[in-house]
Amino acid sequence: MSPQSQCGIPRIDALYSTASAPPIRPGDDPAAIGALQDLLSGHGFQGLPGMTSPSYGTFGPATTAALHDFRQAHNLEQQDGVEPDTLTKLVSEPASDPRISQVYLTLVLGISFTPLHKLICLTAQMEGIGRFGALNLNTDGAGLSFGILQWAQRPGGLAELLTALHDAGSALFLEILGAADPGLAAQLLNHVQKANGGVDANGHTTNPAFDLLAEPWISRFRQAGLSQSVQRVQVQTAAAAFRRSHDLIAQTAPNVTTERGIAFLLDVANQFGPGGMRQLCRSVARDGMSESDLLAAVAAESVKRMPDKFKTGVQTRRDAFLRMPQLSDGPFQEAQTVPA
Repeated sequence: MSPQSQCGIPRIDALYSTASAPPIRPGDDPAAIGALQDLLSGHGFQGLPGMTSPSYGTFGPATTAALHDFRQAHNLEQQDGVEPDTLTKLVSEPASDPRISQVYLTLVLGISFTPLHKLICLTAQMEGIGRFGALNLNTDGAGLSFGILQWAQRPGGLAELLTALHDAGSALFLEILGAADPGLAAQLLNHVQKANGGVDANGHTTNPAFDLLAEPWISRFRQAGLSQSVQRVQVQTAAAAFRRSHDLIAQTAPNVTTERGIAFLLDVANQFGPGGMRQLCRSVARDGMSESDLLAAVAAESVKRMPDKFKTGVQTRRDAFLRMPQLSDGPFQEAQTVPA
């Protein structure tokens, strides 16, 4: 899939396609500055605001310092603002810690950005700060969790993703995760497709040869996160899952129609599973309940059902979707088929 020439953010598109376009400077369009921060974060620069941060889109000292260091590393002329050469290099240079964002999906991966992709990006921020190579090594008892949506081993999410990777191109799956060994690749897929993803109730492997929480598996998954082909499959798998959950929301909570409400429940579905989201909605729903009242009730119930050590984090996550300015309180509209 070829990269696109436009991402849909006017100042970025002008800079990317026109050598004479004026640089992006402090005080410029926040969406354009945020896109630059997304790209810089993907190149390994720490301390930059993510898309849910209040300072996202503000051209502050951390952004200036990251641009200086990026230019220095790539022999680019130091100057004020961001000119076409720097943006082109940010897009074309392989990222060391790639993050999902509107600019990365379009200009790097060649994926059309839809309203559903926006919600995937926001949920991915909550899961693993948007990192395609994010790894959770069993802190929640679910075995290995990997990728932008933290597909977890014990609930079966990792098996879903690895099956999609295998089906999308067995050579890629074989080379990276199978270490070029067809037998090993087949055994890995078979292992994660077992009951509970091949782990016990505490998230530990039932087969020492496939302890995905240890080397060499950790390095293999990290390498997979750097592959743009693997990244595309992650996005495609996420979009398919969100589309299914969106259809379930329409059946379960038809009064939830705003972008904020849909984003909120999609995030709940990603965390609790689609069935868990449906059960939460049904357990708190009352006749005549407004969308906002239903969401508040689901938020409270979802926190109540979590172990004590996770309650604060889940409460913060629910509150973020209820309040974040990136979401609209207008109707959510998405094409029936999501471009891939």
